[in-house]
Amino acid sequence: MIRLVAQAVNNPISQQVPRQEYWPSSYWLVVLIPIAFYLACVGLLAFYGRSEEKNPFKYFFGSIADSLERLTGFQGWAMAGALTGLMALLSAAMGLYWDVAWHVDFGRDVGTLFTPAHVTILAGLGGLMFASAVSITFASLQEAPVKLRFGALRVPWGGLLFGVMGTLAVAAFPLDALWHKAYGLDVTLWSPTHLQLVTGGALGVFAVMVILAEALPYSKPNAFGRFWMVVAAGAVLTAVTTYQGEFDFRVPQFNPVYLPILIMAGAGIALTFSRLALGRWGAIKAVVAYLVIRLYLSYLVAGLHHEFAHFPLYLPSALMVELAAFAVGTKNRLKFGAVAGILIGTVGLVGEGIWIQASGWFGSAPQLLPMTLELAPLAAVAGAIIGSGAGRLFRRDTAKMPLVALGAAGAVLIAVLAIPLPRNVTPVTATIKSTPIGNGSTVHVAVQLQPANAADNALFFGISSWQGGGTKRVVLKETSPGNYTESAPVPVVGKWKSLVILVKGSINMAAPVYMPIDPLIHAPEIPAEPVRVAKMVRNTALLLREAHEGPAWPKQLGYAGLVLSTGLLIALIAAAAYDSDTDVETGEQMTGGGSGWNSFMKPYQSPQPATNGNGHGNGTWRPAPAPVPTWNPGGLSGVRRY
Repeated sequence: MIRLVAQAVNNPISQQVPRQEYWPSSYWLVVLIPIAFYLACVGLLAFYGRSEEKNPFKYFFGSIADSLERLTGFQGWAMAGALTGLMALLSAAMGLYWDVAWHVDFGRDVGTLFTPAHVTILAGLGGLMFASAVSITFASLQEAPVKLRFGALRVPWGGLLFGVMGTLAVAAFPLDALWHKAYGLDVTLWSPTHLQLVTGGALGVFAVMVILAEALPYSKPNAFGRFWMVVAAGAVLTAVTTYQGEFDFRVPQFNPVYLPILIMAGAGIALTFSRLALGRWGAIKAVVAYLVIRLYLSYLVAGLHHEFAHFPLYLPSALMVELAAFAVGTKNRLKFGAVAGILIGTVGLVGEGIWIQASGWFGSAPQLLPMTLELAPLAAVAGAIIGSGAGRLFRRDTAKMPLVALGAAGAVLIAVLAIPLPRNVTPVTATIKSTPIGNGSTVHVAVQLQPANAADNALFFGISSWQGGGTKRVVLKETSPGNYTESAPVPVVGKWKSLVILVKGSINMAAPVYMPIDPLIHAPEIPAEPVRVAKMVRNTALLLREAHEGPAWPKQLGYAGLVLSTGLLIALIAAAAYDSDTDVETGEQMTGGGSGWNSFMKPYQSPQPATNGNGHGNGTWRPAPAPVPTWNPGGLSGVRRY
């Protein structure tokens, strides 16, 4: 798909062409191809499925469910919802990274809110609601053994999560429009309305795992079915990295210590959960799937004329999770989570630091080290305990996680994220000298700082240019105490915004080299002058020139929406995990007291946990042999002919 889209827009990935601030009609292929692929798969599954139903409606769904069950070994109602949800989430992720890249390269959207990137996001999030309807429809027609029942309606926990998460994420769009109307356009990922949208999509991945966990005791997954479990686990790891989006494109507007904190928290949550869900080597498998997904997303964005999005490696952390499982087992999930978190927050942290520097993503900053060592390991331990708690969905043979431990882990994670939030400024004056090159569209820049040691041990001190059709970063090199110069041309024409950036610990400041005129927000041009003496200000004062003051109530509504929606989603995931703590019902209980199973459901007795011989378990479930049903009321099953 990457190559097809790239060729369609006349931009092979290997070819560098000027980026244009418009949406070619061929860009809509990014929206249409996943939909066409999904419909083609539905048609093939229906064609090759088997059902003896005379009702066309039941025949259609029965054939699809039959194909899915024979292909994967999972119950058809579960795989129908899970695969639909995965396709929707992939579309939403494609749109998100595309949209972030667009704003980094060009700033505001041109002409309309319904850009291809926005529509791709909206289609993906709407697809979550569609996945909810799909899973509930299949589960109801198949009389699935789910615990949420409303008459003839069977509602899997995963299906409920799909619907709620998709609805709350889509609801962020009108809230975001209200936010922008009240406060101007904020080109940042971390506004409350943007975070509500991202959170709805990110937590939607857990709905995929929940619906698979619900069906697992009554299924016999084959290799293809286990493959999709690995893909879903990789999607969970991908989802927890979406909050790092601004770092991925190297335009962070917050304290850079957030990068190691978010990496450690994500590794703790996703990798311990994946190890419990997939069994031995589950963390490694999840990382492999994650790397495939992230490479796909990054190359897709690059193929659409944007910068390649960087991402964490996570492999060192995955190895530490496997080491923790080997050392202490997974029966006691609190002990496993704590040990895994400690290993992630130490050895894993070092490994990620090496990757960040070796990949050219960010450099090192000695001043960040103390706060990183204080907060990142805590984030890893808290995340690992939370991930181990959620692992109860797949490891029902383990003891319950103490609620006080989960509550403490959640409180620690919130505190760790809140501590670096303030962005500080210090009195620094920059004397910026610009020397024109050629026709004057670019300049060489030299900077003198007062005090002279203001940039010592900085994470980044240089020129950052963006929104002129791409991004450019030039590191300033010290030639004498307090005097710096650069070796690459800096753009100072058109819509480029070129700033001197100083990132040092909690300090994130900027001074302008060049800023274009912006009539829409009545902002004057800041031309590139031969010599400019400027006090450095908080970076957002220049990065977010579009933002302005407004009434208080939209802000209150935006933050309330984020808090309430996130709290509801976490509560629903916790309820699903708690519900899995109860014993799995027997076939007789699940049929509602003698209503009978249709043979398509393959009624199984209460499953027994599978172990690998050393007491650690392998995270899967082995159902007992299926009893022969004494009565089949019809439904979707028909008679098996294979």
